[in-house]
Amino acid sequence: MSSRIVGKAGVVLLVLSMGLGGSRAAQACDVPAPQKTIDPPGFYDDAAGYAEAVKPMRGFIAKLNKAADTGQWSCTLDLLDSWAKADALMGPIAGYQGYYERSWAGTDFALVLLRLPADVRDANANRLADINTWLTHMAVATRDADAINHLHNNLVYWAGLNLVAIGTVAHQPELIDAGLARAREGIHDIGPDGALEREVKRGDRALHYHTFALIPLVFTAELARRQHIDLYQENNHAIARLANLVTDAVIDPASFAKITPIKQQLFPWTFQDELSWMEPYYAHTKDSRLPALMAPRRPFSEWRLGGDVTAAWGVALPGAGRN
Repeated sequence: MSSRIVGKAGVVLLVLSMGLGGSRAAQACDVPAPQKTIDPPGFYDDAAGYAEAVKPMRGFIAKLNKAADTGQWSCTLDLLDSWAKADALMGPIAGYQGYYERSWAGTDFALVLLRLPADVRDANANRLADINTWLTHMAVATRDADAINHLHNNLVYWAGLNLVAIGTVAHQPELIDAGLARAREGIHDIGPDGALEREVKRGDRALHYHTFALIPLVFTAELARRQHIDLYQENNHAIARLANLVTDAVIDPASFAKITPIKQQLFPWTFQDELSWMEPYYAHTKDSRLPALMAPRRPFSEWRLGGDVTAAWGVALPGAGRN
């Protein structure tokens, strides 16, 4: 074989590698068997049963997010394309928790796709079309889920992020509009003191659920900016009031007593990765209180938000690098 032929072959392989995300993409990608449906018992109804039932989906998400975090774009697309072709997670749901899980999963998948470099996206348009069709089906199911829509609480705001994120990657303006309506419901639920009345009713988990509710509102506001919509200013800058309430409580948990006298119980992750909203919020507002809270917790990694939130959304903190 002549050196000219070898050289041409090398160029072809290089181009193919670039289109799939570089040399790291050449690593083998073990794609878990698609999960037909997600229908666990409720998180508070049967903790052990819940943990066992969500393992396959969470394992897939962990593998997907790791592929994105390490720039293995070929593997990222293999994972999503395989599950898209199987119409994964779209089987019947008998209970209620599965609707929440599918909404969170779809949000993660869309936010992973938003991390794709432009050249990878351009080189894989056909595969992305199939993936986006699947995600659109998932978003429509979330939009129409009575198990979520009747709640009017943080799960509706998370559904809003699902719809806006998938609508953004799939170029579906009607999904974006439906998601914005749900985010606006949350924004208009925020009171003058920053509290959410429905989340206050969660008793000793009120602070946790205020933190959890803030995440989708901030990320939806960030995605809305791409549509030239400023959710941050709505309801007299309500998101900032909620962010201030949570920030005060991170600094001094006793400060939340002004909202409820009930002693608060937090999950181990409440003031860790569920503070991932601070990454885009700080990048947008430069709130001077946040760097001291963010630095020791970085990198933030949240399974519902596409993996490493610091890498995807963060900016350098004063006097330090990104991490």
